[in-house]
Amino acid sequence: MKKLRIVLMSVVVILFSAIMAVAQEKPQTLTLPSVVGSNMVLQHSTTVNIWGWAKPKAKVTVACDWVEGKPVKIKADAEGFWMTQVPTLAAGYTPHAITIKSGKEVKELTNILFGEVWLCAGQSNMEWPVRKTPDMKGDLEGELNPNIRLYNTGHIYAATPQNDVPKQKKHITKWSVCNARDLKGFSAIGYGFGKELQEALNVPIGLIDVAYGGTQIQGWLSAETIQSNPHIVKILQKNRHRTWKGKESQLYNANIYPIRHATIAGVIWYQGCTHIASNAYWRSLEALVKSWRVEFRSEQLPFYIVQIAPHTYGGIRGAQIREAQARVADKFEGCELVVTNDQNQIPGDIHPPKKVEVAHRLALCALGAHYQKSDAPFRSPAYESMAVEGNSVRVSFKNVPTTLVQKGEGRINGFQLGVTDPANEKKIVFTLAEAKIEGNTIVVSAEGVVNPVAVRYCFNEDVGNVYSAEGLPLAPFRSDKNNRSLSARPYVEKPSEITVKFVGEGFTKSTFAEGSHVWPNLEYKFSDEMPKEFEGFEVLTCNTVEKSEVSLSGTITAMEKGKIYVLTTNHGVVRKKGWKLLIPTWTRMLRENGKKWGTFYIAEREVEAGEVVELPKAKKYPYGAMLLAKTIEY
Repeated sequence: MKKLRIVLMSVVVILFSAIMAVAQEKPQTLTLPSVVGSNMVLQHSTTVNIWGWAKPKAKVTVACDWVEGKPVKIKADAEGFWMTQVPTLAAGYTPHAITIKSGKEVKELTNILFGEVWLCAGQSNMEWPVRKTPDMKGDLEGELNPNIRLYNTGHIYAATPQNDVPKQKKHITKWSVCNARDLKGFSAIGYGFGKELQEALNVPIGLIDVAYGGTQIQGWLSAETIQSNPHIVKILQKNRHRTWKGKESQLYNANIYPIRHATIAGVIWYQGCTHIASNAYWRSLEALVKSWRVEFRSEQLPFYIVQIAPHTYGGIRGAQIREAQARVADKFEGCELVVTNDQNQIPGDIHPPKKVEVAHRLALCALGAHYQKSDAPFRSPAYESMAVEGNSVRVSFKNVPTTLVQKGEGRINGFQLGVTDPANEKKIVFTLAEAKIEGNTIVVSAEGVVNPVAVRYCFNEDVGNVYSAEGLPLAPFRSDKNNRSLSARPYVEKPSEITVKFVGEGFTKSTFAEGSHVWPNLEYKFSDEMPKEFEGFEVLTCNTVEKSEVSLSGTITAMEKGKIYVLTTNHGVVRKKGWKLLIPTWTRMLRENGKKWGTFYIAEREVEAGEVVELPKAKKYPYGAMLLAKTIEY
């Protein structure tokens, strides 16, 4: 029955393809899509499609040098479309060729290998190129593996389904043997994943990169998929995205539709950041998995989902996206989840720069779940159940082969205990908690908390530090399903209460507290959403917020050894200047009408007594940063 369903789905896809071809110009020459070309990798030990276009009703012959007998003969349809299926050999490094003829026209495809073909899709973290990846840059300088082949669709979208990936001014879409020029702009995660598979499986690897930064998931769904799902239609009616509103399906049209006849081994997917304001992301992700499995004619096509990493998302919005990703991965056979709540190398950067570890976790999924070539665990520890023990909670987990461990010194991050809100029984109030690992369970308790009813771990933007002994991070979770209840603010280390001296002009000293002014010449005030650990510190606010070429600055002298702090709304101001952004320290501002606006974060920097540091500044920005300290001499 499964094989019959796949055949029926394939027929539907082929018929739909023929119908869509009507909308495009009828071909007058023998033409192939860019995904069918020299240097390509064909999925081994199966049957694959070879297709293209010729003059309407023209005869086409396809000769594969590995297939004995006469060439396959096909007749193009009324729109010029033709397609045939050919068997492929076992994976190997012997190059092969295909000759395609129509009349006097001939297409010679050479240097073709049989191996494993994977689709690498998503937004900017999947798109993030090798040239920007610190732990991969060395690959661009060494000898590259010719048995890895690259196909990159570039940055493209289209209003209607396209027969081929549309041409672009600065990008040529074609298969290439792995080389430094093409690799530097290729997906770092895709390449790292493919490189590890090639070494472990010892077969050629074909990688198809269709990632596009900043995109919404509905852009990757066909119009038919969207229209058949009233929930997604309703979601899109509320879509206010500045770039992608009204462009639903356009990424699919230009990137997926043109390659849908290809045979692939599986999909790695890293996307979700553009949906932080949505609590129904799972519906679109579920539709994506289902529809792509139909498109690529495989009911259980491996689909590996990477969770979005901690960032500066407020409340539990980011956590809800991670929960949705885990929900879909759990629902479908052949789906796996890659946990990344420890991947936060530069706090405040939505793009964790080191991609090797994420690629490795994806490869573990493929080698363990799909290829069954590795005994290494590939599933992260995940919540299973909780049991109240007095005023503590014992949490049990699945996917723990031996035991849980903590990485790094200090406290275990991210655990919170919840009690019923006495003012509203439908709401849970969460408190930061202490956690103790006992084998494959964790005991959670918090001072002053009695009768706990729920437990959460990293269900905010906290960075996790609990792993299986085998090295995979504990997945974020909540035992409750209460969306009315916000998690507590992540843990903030007690700040240094040192005195600093500031030399500079254009600032006013005030107190960092609820209701105090952010800027003396405007009515903006700090709201009650502020880290209480810093409440009462002194802060230097700018006297003006008028735009200038360079923001105000000055020098900070540390009178004692410890840490100095600044407030900033622009993460880039401090990110590369020796400061560390503290994600848990967000602070909102209030307008005159009481509405909240804008978000400040605190960044810290370790200093020695007497050390002089410049207050960070920014070009074409009203203010770079505002000094924050227990005592400021100014």
